[in-house]
Amino acid sequence: MNTLHHGFWTYVVLRNRKEAVKYAMVGSIFPDIVYYIMFLYILIFGDILTADAVNTIGWTGVIHDMAHALFAHPVVEVLRQAGHSIAVWAIVYCFVAYYKGWRINRWTGFLYGWLGHIVIDLLTHVEDAIPLFYPFSDLIIRGPISYWNPTYHGDVFSFINGILIIVAIIWLIIQKVNARSKRSL
Repeated sequence: MNTLHHGFWTYVVLRNRKEAVKYAMVGSIFPDIVYYIMFLYILIFGDILTADAVNTIGWTGVIHDMAHALFAHPVVEVLRQAGHSIAVWAIVYCFVAYYKGWRINRWTGFLYGWLGHIVIDLLTHVEDAIPLFYPFSDLIIRGPISYWNPTYHGDVFSFINGILIIVAIIWLIIQKVNARSKRSL
């Protein structure tokens, strides 16, 4: 699933947990943040974005090359696998729960958002699936559908996800309007 969609759906599910929702939203995008940081790093320090490259292969080619350089970078590979690993998550969760308790709070909210990201990606990644128990195992469990690849119903998934996002936004707006009108009475 797209990074921002993880954050959106986390908000929809946990919006009534005021003490934890913003931390859960950050947790839900946490595994993908490395992509944005490394994209900026490659943009600034890489030699991909040059006038010669743009003239030779065009902007689309440059962006394509940057994306490939991003995912081929060893730092991205390690952080991508660690951020999407249920084993890494479980270790962090046990540590946090020991010190902060099991009840939902800032820390566990962040971790529940992170867990939601892992579970959703487990279901929506096929060819780009990540070892689930990294660094202890290379076992890859491929999801039944892809969030992007039409070969694995990615076009249908994206369409349905888009429709559901629109419906959820309308529903949230209606709830907000109804709550305001009740308060004004």
